[in-house]
Amino acid sequence: MHSGRDKIIRRLQWADRAHQREAGGSLLFRGVKWVLLGLAGCFVLDVFLHLDAGWRLGLTGGLVMIALGLIGWSAYVAWVRQNPPEHIARLLEERDPKLGSQLINVIQLEGQADDPALAEPTRQMARLAVEDYASRLAKVPFERAARSGLTAREFKRAGLALLIFTLLLAAFFPVTRTEVPRFLDPYGDHPPYSMTKLEIVNPGPEGTNVIYGRGFIVQVQSSGHRPKEIFLTAHPLGEPEKAVTLPMFDKGEAGYYQELAEIRKPMVVQAHTKDRHSLSRQARLGVILVPQMEKAFLQISPPAYTGLKPEEKPFHFKGIQALAGSEVRFRLQSNRPLREGFIEVQIGGAEPARFPLARTADSEVTGKFPALDSGRVKLSIVDTDGIASQAPWESALTVTHDLAPEISIVEPERDTFVAMDFRMQPRIEASDDYGLSTIRIHRGLNGTFGPPRILRFTNIVRAARETLEFDFRDLGVQPGDVISLFAEAVDNCPEPHLARSQTVNLMVIAVEEYNDFLRERLDITMLSEKYGELMTILNDLIEEQKKVGEEAAKTAAQAEKAGDAQKEALARELDALLAKQNELNRQLNQQAERMENFVRENPLYDVEHELQKELRDEARQIRESVKQNDADTGGIARRSNPETGGRQVSSDSFKDFKQASDDQVKRLGGVEEQAQEEVAGALEDLSAMQQLIKDFNQFEALYQAQQALAGQCQAYNREGQLSREDQLALKNLAATEKQIADLLEGMADRLREDAKAAEENFPKAARSARDLAEKIEDARLDSLARKATDKMLEAKGDASAQAAERLRSEMEKLCSQCNSSGGRPQQGELDQYLKAQRAMKAGQTFSQMMRTRNFSRPGKQRGMGQAGASGEGESGETGYSISNQQALDVMGNESMINRSAVTDRPSSRAGMARGKPGDNFTEPATDKTDTMKRLNPVNRQSGAVQSESIMEEYHEVVEKYFQAITREPKK
Repeated sequence: MHSGRDKIIRRLQWADRAHQREAGGSLLFRGVKWVLLGLAGCFVLDVFLHLDAGWRLGLTGGLVMIALGLIGWSAYVAWVRQNPPEHIARLLEERDPKLGSQLINVIQLEGQADDPALAEPTRQMARLAVEDYASRLAKVPFERAARSGLTAREFKRAGLALLIFTLLLAAFFPVTRTEVPRFLDPYGDHPPYSMTKLEIVNPGPEGTNVIYGRGFIVQVQSSGHRPKEIFLTAHPLGEPEKAVTLPMFDKGEAGYYQELAEIRKPMVVQAHTKDRHSLSRQARLGVILVPQMEKAFLQISPPAYTGLKPEEKPFHFKGIQALAGSEVRFRLQSNRPLREGFIEVQIGGAEPARFPLARTADSEVTGKFPALDSGRVKLSIVDTDGIASQAPWESALTVTHDLAPEISIVEPERDTFVAMDFRMQPRIEASDDYGLSTIRIHRGLNGTFGPPRILRFTNIVRAARETLEFDFRDLGVQPGDVISLFAEAVDNCPEPHLARSQTVNLMVIAVEEYNDFLRERLDITMLSEKYGELMTILNDLIEEQKKVGEEAAKTAAQAEKAGDAQKEALARELDALLAKQNELNRQLNQQAERMENFVRENPLYDVEHELQKELRDEARQIRESVKQNDADTGGIARRSNPETGGRQVSSDSFKDFKQASDDQVKRLGGVEEQAQEEVAGALEDLSAMQQLIKDFNQFEALYQAQQALAGQCQAYNREGQLSREDQLALKNLAATEKQIADLLEGMADRLREDAKAAEENFPKAARSARDLAEKIEDARLDSLARKATDKMLEAKGDASAQAAERLRSEMEKLCSQCNSSGGRPQQGELDQYLKAQRAMKAGQTFSQMMRTRNFSRPGKQRGMGQAGASGEGESGETGYSISNQQALDVMGNESMINRSAVTDRPSSRAGMARGKPGDNFTEPATDKTDTMKRLNPVNRQSGAVQSESIMEEYHEVVEKYFQAITREPKK
């Protein structure tokens, strides 16, 4: 029986299993710290050596294999491996001394008991001994000795190692954050740890898409240690062997930039330092394959008749404008290789017309369509892969049509009176948007037209100007004749358009009529300005001569100090001075010619004939001075440049030049002084007489105005309450009466002031002016005028009429006294003055001065009653005009008129041509014609009072004019 022994053996086996489990567990926990140490070592190696993916994979795999081997071996030890009973028995006896050698004895005796080689008694005794040991060990728990607590201890050590490892990872978290992903995912996008951190901020972590063929700017930011330089490596996705490395541009705090141009495939980019110790995460750039419009070009080919050449221009889809019948051609360029494209033209609600765009280059298509009507144009393209553009490009199409030409007579613009001796040059301007074909100019005399003058254009002319010339004497035209003028223009359109200008009538008047008109508008005082401009030009030339002399003196001082090296520069200075002097002498000769022909053949005032004699004498002196100066400067030029040898320029050359200049200044100064004495002096004295004449004429004009006003007041001369309309009319007349009162108030003072100025040369006229001033004050005309104004404002009809009539009566008495012998300036006194003091013939100068109706004073505007008329005026102190009709121009040869003396109405350019003349157009260089404004057309049907009309002297001429322009055409 071996029951006791079997129990011991089973107990030993259980103890062995417990021992093996403890050995396997302790082995496993002991290996943990070594695995952690290996992992930390791998991290350290990667931090310093930046292991590549293979090494990291190998190390990671090695650690995993070690860990798995450790686990497998520990499991084998714990669950599979078995020790011999003797081994476990000795282990238990060693751990529990109380056991002695009982366990090993039992095992050995068990062997003897079963050994057939021994004698039976021996085996029997062995069995008894085994049973004895079994009974004694039955109550001894020797199995406990198999567990020594090693597993718990190793577990604690492993936990401590793991804690330390975790603390290290936490302490070096930046390294941990970098290294853990690198070893867990060796082939992933995990840059190695570096003190310099690089980050691609554009594109971001998600990447971006780039239009095919476009470029992209990559932006990189660095943190930590700042690198000296950063490089960008880019390669197509999946093709690292085609990588390209580019240096990035350092933009300071903004980071680093580099542009990748013409991206046509998905790209992978990564930033790194030169040694690649610092790497960024990779970024991806996708590619948008939808074709884009890179450039568009538009060419419009107008119809052949326009003569316009096709011109291709960049198109920005801001609208298309083309003439009807033009050919519109598009050329489109894309970022993608193109296969075809389409043009859709939508006109109104009709079905859109489609035109193809054919491939003309790798990334270009071209197509065209005719411009027939306005609408919208849509463009689309398709690449070689069949990918169409997403949204069509649209633009408005505006089809224009050939407009009719424009033509007008620009000078003169309207009906004009022209002096008989004036060489009239009407100017016609025509224009067309695409070209003129013909201009027809129609001319008529007194309503009878001859064949038109035709101008044909064989080339493309968009703007044309034609100037006619009328010499009335050569044409046999007489004063009173009317020349009518209009023009027509035809364009070069296949279906021609015609335009017609306004009709301009040129009323020819006698030279004396023209002069009379000017005499009414001007006065002899204004001749001072006319002749003063002539003297100003001469003075400017004298001042220029002085400057040339001063320049010569300055150069002479420099020449005395100059050496031989500066002789060439001195020669150039002398040549420049001689050139200036020659130009100045040319201008002086022109001035002499101007002075010699300054006065017209029929001047405004007869005394101008005498002034012309003085001007001719002065012109002769100027020519003689210029001739002498030419001789002096010519000698200087010859001496400085002899026939033999080089230039001989010295300070003496410039001194001689200065002397010649001074001599000329002296001679010209004498001419200027003579002109001031003879011409300006005479005009100044005559101006004093003219001012007195104007004062008397103005008083007479005020009387005529008051006479007309008093007559109009008689319409309201009744007692009682007036109607509202009559009251309004009286208030309107009150405004006119007030103007008369204002002028009468200061007239006495003006008469005395002008009398004082004329006292020395015209004592009789001055005495007449003072007498009139005293009579005006004695009659208290201004008070009577203000009283009449008050009555009109009070709307008292009878009192207004009586007050106005009383003022008229008093003024009539004074006018009668003025017109009596000695009551106003006389011609004899003016004639005597000119003959005695100026040795001049007066001729009809006095009667010509008497015609003036210009009552302006020096520094003031025109005064009351420009033409002795009554009514509401336009401008001036208190000017009047009887008509509100458009005034006609008067054209003649009088030049250098003070334009401020005449009030010009704005012209009405009814036929003004549009556009500007072409580049090949040449403006003729002609003097500006003298045009007098505000000659109002009046006829018998106008209701005008004859004494109030400014056309009183031209009544017969005006009547003929109106008969001519109102004559019914013959049927």
